[in-house]
Amino acid sequence: MKRNMKIILLIISIIVIGILVFWFSIRVPNQDEPQRLNNIPQNAIWKGGVDEGFWFELVKIDTVKKTYRIKIYNDYKGELVADADFIKQTNCKDDYPLNNDLINDIIYFEFDKIEMKNDCNLKMLKPIYDGSLKEEK
Repeated sequence: MKRNMKIILLIISIIVIGILVFWFSIRVPNQDEPQRLNNIPQNAIWKGGVDEGFWFELVKIDTVKKTYRIKIYNDYKGELVADADFIKQTNCKDDYPLNNDLINDIIYFEFDKIEMKNDCNLKMLKPIYDGSLKEEK
């Protein structure tokens, strides 16, 4: 009986450790930026995790409209995903400056928004200028 209990505890421990390893492997961001491809601008910065990431280039800041024009490139081919204006959403706790420091607070890109630090989002304004997300007419 004691031997069976030890085997059961060992199996449960292995399963729990496996689940924890898997969980942290998908949740911990990758701090190693991939190789910069030739078509990625030198002033673009990479943000991403273990599964994917994007290169972000802050192109223009419109202080009147309070928008940021940002180009986003995928990290595996360097293709332009979006060249668009983004605006801070009302959920932002911090007042992000209308300067180049904003680019350092990016966490990730998700289809039509950029997730920032402190639970802030930058919403993509449409229509976008260019990129694979641009709607065809």
